[in-house]
Amino acid sequence: MKKIIRFLCIVFAASFLLGTFLPAGRSYAFTEEEQAHMGQAREALQALLGEQPVMALVYLAEQYTVRATPDGAGAEVITVPSGQQVLIQDVLLTETYEPWVQIRFFSQDVEYTGYAERRFLACSDERFLEWEALYGMNPNGMLMSAADGTVDYSDVEQFPESYRAALRALKDAHPNWIFVKQNTGLEWTEVVKNEMVGGRSLIPASFPEYMQNGLYSKGWAYASEDTLKYYLDPRNWLTEAGIFQFEQLTYNASYQTEAGVQNFLNGSFMQGNVPGTEVTYAKTFQEVGSALGVSPIHLACRVYQEQGRDGTSPLISGTYPGFEGYYNYFNIGASGNTDELVYTSGLQTAKDNGWNSVRASIQGGADFISQKYILRGQDTLYLQKFDVDATCDGLYWHQYMQNICAPSSEGSNIRKLYEGAGAMNNSFTFRIPVYNNMPAGACAKPTQSYDVVLTPPEGYTDAHIYLDGVAYDASLKNGNYVITAPDGSARTAVMYQYNESGVPTGMNVWRLEYNKTGYSAAELPELKDLLTYHGFSVRITGRSGIRYKTGVSVENRQKLLGAGIQGYTLKEYGTLIMNDANRGTYPMVLGGQKVSKGVSYGTDSNGQHVDTIYEKVDNRYRYTAVLVGLPVEQYKTEFAFRGYMTLTKDGQDITLYGPIVARSIYNLSRQLLDMGLYPEGSEAANFLQQLVSDADALGTGVN
Repeated sequence: MKKIIRFLCIVFAASFLLGTFLPAGRSYAFTEEEQAHMGQAREALQALLGEQPVMALVYLAEQYTVRATPDGAGAEVITVPSGQQVLIQDVLLTETYEPWVQIRFFSQDVEYTGYAERRFLACSDERFLEWEALYGMNPNGMLMSAADGTVDYSDVEQFPESYRAALRALKDAHPNWIFVKQNTGLEWTEVVKNEMVGGRSLIPASFPEYMQNGLYSKGWAYASEDTLKYYLDPRNWLTEAGIFQFEQLTYNASYQTEAGVQNFLNGSFMQGNVPGTEVTYAKTFQEVGSALGVSPIHLACRVYQEQGRDGTSPLISGTYPGFEGYYNYFNIGASGNTDELVYTSGLQTAKDNGWNSVRASIQGGADFISQKYILRGQDTLYLQKFDVDATCDGLYWHQYMQNICAPSSEGSNIRKLYEGAGAMNNSFTFRIPVYNNMPAGACAKPTQSYDVVLTPPEGYTDAHIYLDGVAYDASLKNGNYVITAPDGSARTAVMYQYNESGVPTGMNVWRLEYNKTGYSAAELPELKDLLTYHGFSVRITGRSGIRYKTGVSVENRQKLLGAGIQGYTLKEYGTLIMNDANRGTYPMVLGGQKVSKGVSYGTDSNGQHVDTIYEKVDNRYRYTAVLVGLPVEQYKTEFAFRGYMTLTKDGQDITLYGPIVARSIYNLSRQLLDMGLYPEGSEAANFLQQLVSDADALGTGVN
């Protein structure tokens, strides 16, 4: 001990002299006694590392360059972002008493070894911190701890402004806490988009419908985008209750005690002994966690999160048919949208790994979490759910759980456990993600939703859904299409069916209602195929032009003109026309900009009632619109057509729209000529050929 004290005194004195009196570039030579002491320190460190790994995080810099040798002039190995996870391998003191740490780490699945300055590494592993203090291997850190006691906000200042107020409040309450900015480099919108893929983001089906995007399974629902944003946004969890989902899951014996774990497990199915042993669950978690260097509190809380208070899941019963004697306490590999799939997939994982006892399941599951997640960059509850760390295994897909509420729920349990143990002021390290171009403020918990969830009929696979005639891109989730309306005013939803050639062959209609918190959709089978597409032709008599044909069934027209269908009666139908190039900017709806209409039934622009039927074929009335007077400059211009029908019910109108189809008179003329519908040399064939020749002579169409 006297040698250590003498060494520290020399270090402090040398550090003071070097920083105050010695010229730049001068160094202090170690004595033989000091060199021997540092050799002992490094031997002790290797013994400590042999017991279990020591994790740290790069911080206090947006990016940090790892060196090949322990000095600032060393060759560059790689530059890593703030928040990079590293494993400590060794510590060296330079001749200026600057500690450099040899680190090993992964980046994009490639392993690297190099050196980093100790002051740029955050570590909460008590064994390592005690080693540093005992051997004086972080003199600058020790000098800082002896300062005037004011709170150091340098870690907080690394974060965007929208994070800082909450982090400052936590720092004021817990000065020993370290906050590490995880600089993901990811765009917020891209993260949201990828977390919404498939069944990655689920919530309990008991949540309000406005937070859901339809059911995933009996007990789970797809999270709406706004719900996902709320749970994904780290700024919502920078509180005493929420912060522990960002805790780095390092083992610390002084406050992650067996007694603390036992206190948490009391009242649950794990309050007693592990079946088949005389060892308690608490002691088992403690033994397994300490051996792996993983928080036993995390392990206990994870099993509690997965199995609940009563532990009745077949995954841990040991009696499930075909998998008798196998257990999966951590639900590893247990996935699917039916209970049977969840049970069989999880128990197959248990069988493949030989988890044929409760102890083996806990040991094997904990080892899996440690090796596949914690030591591969996903070392917080948040990162085990939201895979936004690119250290290993890519992004997004390598998630431990689908439940987006799990990090906050599990983190809250951990916080309660620490609070009960009186450990809240220990030296915790929190790794908190930051994304590019985040919203200015934290995303609020939704109280309403504009999402529309539709179950398509068989054969309807087009992901373009039309709300009141306006197209939206839908996402497919467990057989349902989900579309987000701009507000709560949408009245109708329509899907179209197409054949292999892209020709519209069907139309399905839903009535929408918004109840102040969310949409409900009621399918209207009576209005199925209300408006049908019947092709194009070129008018070759009179004023030439493009003729578009759409139709309505004789039966539906009679009902709509009589007692009605579902209370709806006919007010107007006709055809809408617009330059197809404008559809990307202007919705093709009744009354829309750049949109023209022709009325086949109803009141025309002259105030006259019209009722024009072009033909009756296969028990359907067909009506038409003809776009005439096109100059040759527009022969190759594509024009879009769609039928529409306005219905009225209880004094309110809705307009339903048929599919949009676009053609040019040039392409139609060529198609008719290629089909040989008109004899060569006939007046009709010559007329069409002249259209084609005139357009080719001029060149491309003009919009």
